[in-house]
Amino acid sequence: MNLGIALPILANIEVKDQLGLAIKAEELGFKSVWASDHIIIPEEWKGRFSDIFPDPFIILTAISQNTKKIKIGTSAIILPYRNPIIVAKMCSTLDHFSDGRLICTVAPGWMKEEFDVLTIPYEGRIPKTIEYIEILKSLWSNDPSSDFDGDFFSFSNVSFQPKPIQEHLPIWMGGNHDKAIERSVDFADGWQPIWFSAEELKVKMKYLKEYSEKKEKSLKNFQVSLRNRIRITSGDSDSKENPPTALIGKKDEVIEKILTYKELNINEIVLDFITSDKNEIIETMEILGKELIPEL
Repeated sequence: MNLGIALPILANIEVKDQLGLAIKAEELGFKSVWASDHIIIPEEWKGRFSDIFPDPFIILTAISQNTKKIKIGTSAIILPYRNPIIVAKMCSTLDHFSDGRLICTVAPGWMKEEFDVLTIPYEGRIPKTIEYIEILKSLWSNDPSSDFDGDFFSFSNVSFQPKPIQEHLPIWMGGNHDKAIERSVDFADGWQPIWFSAEELKVKMKYLKEYSEKKEKSLKNFQVSLRNRIRITSGDSDSKENPPTALIGKKDEVIEKILTYKELNINEIVLDFITSDKNEIIETMEILGKELIPEL
């Protein structure tokens, strides 16, 4: 099992700080770094949601030019409010800049108010997401020309270059619902949920296995990457105030919690820092890089 980091999207963490944390993550042995995606935060969500969302494609490009081996990923691109043809071109170009290190996680989105501001219909976002995934695959793989006939986009005899460096640029599906698991198996190469405890994820993994067997889909190359909140505390933490699924507590307690996921045979845990103190984030990364990563 590997460890990755999600770039912190909290106030006081500047864009250049995010780049520095990604570089530090590679130095410490983390295997991946992930950029979140929201374009705007409507007024009604301010104070209840994260604060800073740099453009994921631009910041991942910057990271790709300042690192050599760490995987870079979107977590997750809200696909139905973006033009999928443009997303395909941005990803294929980024795959070149990163020498084939990109993972594209997508999701249908959940914040209706953001869709409204962007003048994108909220209804129909699920079938849009599925169709847009098919468009990405078509443009990345068909050569020399691509054809597509869908409900939202249709085109024929178009040239799309450059193709990604990776022969198969992986697409993962975000989301926690069983339907997200089904979409992952049916249309994607992996599943990236958030905020599950080990016991909760165990139940979901059982459903993943059962559904894949039902659909006669092999999970041999299928990836499961859990994104979960983390904070290492110096003293006794008030467990009543902490989210029960989060990786919060003293150092040994947090490490023990992370190791419980290893039994589930998932590929990765992506650490989502809930502190806006850059120095505390670095300290946490250094502790895990020295004391946990060698065990994994």
